[in-house]
Amino acid sequence: MPRLSKSQVILRYYLYRAVGRSSFHYPVYTLFLLFNGLSLPQIGLIATIQSIVVVTGEVPTGYIGDRIGRRNSLVVGSIIMLISNASYLVATDFIGFTFTFVMLSFGGTFMSGSGSAWLYDTLREYDVEDRYTHVSGRGRAIGLWVSVVTLPAGGFLYAINRFYPFYAGVATATLSLLLVLRLPKNRMYDADVDDEDDDRMTIVDALPIIRDQLRAPDLRWFVVYLALFSGAIMTMDMWIQPIVQDTLETTFGPQLRDWGLTKGPILGLLYGAFTVMSAIASDYASDVEDLLGVRYAMMLIPVSIAAVYVFAGLFPLLVFPMLFVMKGGSALTRPISNHYVNDQVQSVGRATLLSSVNMLRQVAGIPFRVGSGILAGMFTSMKAVAILGGLFIVGWALLWLFRSPVSADYERSAEPNASVESTTTED
Repeated sequence: MPRLSKSQVILRYYLYRAVGRSSFHYPVYTLFLLFNGLSLPQIGLIATIQSIVVVTGEVPTGYIGDRIGRRNSLVVGSIIMLISNASYLVATDFIGFTFTFVMLSFGGTFMSGSGSAWLYDTLREYDVEDRYTHVSGRGRAIGLWVSVVTLPAGGFLYAINRFYPFYAGVATATLSLLLVLRLPKNRMYDADVDDEDDDRMTIVDALPIIRDQLRAPDLRWFVVYLALFSGAIMTMDMWIQPIVQDTLETTFGPQLRDWGLTKGPILGLLYGAFTVMSAIASDYASDVEDLLGVRYAMMLIPVSIAAVYVFAGLFPLLVFPMLFVMKGGSALTRPISNHYVNDQVQSVGRATLLSSVNMLRQVAGIPFRVGSGILAGMFTSMKAVAILGGLFIVGWALLWLFRSPVSADYERSAEPNASVESTTTED
């Protein structure tokens, strides 16, 4: 069987990313849980269980991805995601929905490290790994543009019939599984390719590789920075719905009621608008990386998001701009940070290491989520987010002042590869 060309592989990757994560139900799943009789504390408990699943599952599933192959790991994750989507249709109580969200988180752990590792090593096989940020950002943007349609569609489908968004979710999850099966395996896992450098990691090798690579100065402090960013900044994501509902009620509540708009369509449209911003930002991540470099991009974008949090806590009119800045900034930093981490690690054990980084980010987020919940109870959700922004700015200043997460040497060492980008922009 002839090996696929670079353009064919990237096209298949883009198609997979287009439907890789179903989002029809995302704006309304909380409403659906409440409709089925779950209480807010029960929903919070399910979220906590999800965090435990992610923390305990990331490294084992990353290791499995390194053993069975990154493409095969994506297949397993897609099957579990399909089960999660289908279980919405039969779950009726706390136990049933706990299963739904455990499957969601467990499936995600199979895909988090392996997805990034598969893409980076695939691009390396074509000698274009310097295009990782461009291809990853473009793939994420394509998926987000699809979500621009599915998010509001899910809200309107929910208004027609509460189960319709979940039927749509099952359909897209099935399509995602079919598309991931079309992705090629990395050469070291392809039985049809005689790879003399096949040196797959064993279980004995896994923990030392994680330990040694995470201890490397160029990666250690960057992971600390990512953990701070995920905890203090991205915890905001869990407060979007209450902040939006409170803001809409205090500003446009009477008008919305007069127009007969319900929560489902409104949240769907808002999430669709946020996703437009994320899609545009993700598509331009490689341009931002070229303009600023990894060092300055990772220095300036996160602190800008945090500053907007603080100002929005002081001036309520900035609440909606804050949400767009958060979504857009997050979409910019993800491909850039993933590119940097991939550049610091070796191919053998790549998925395990990337899953370990994701695990550390999840662990760091737990105290911030708990703390923000306490702060929200004491003040408001928006005040809690503003405080998180202030805490991040303090941590940001200390890190960049005393131990830069990204050294200037990384940018200089990348300069010789710059000419490759200019010769590989056309597929």
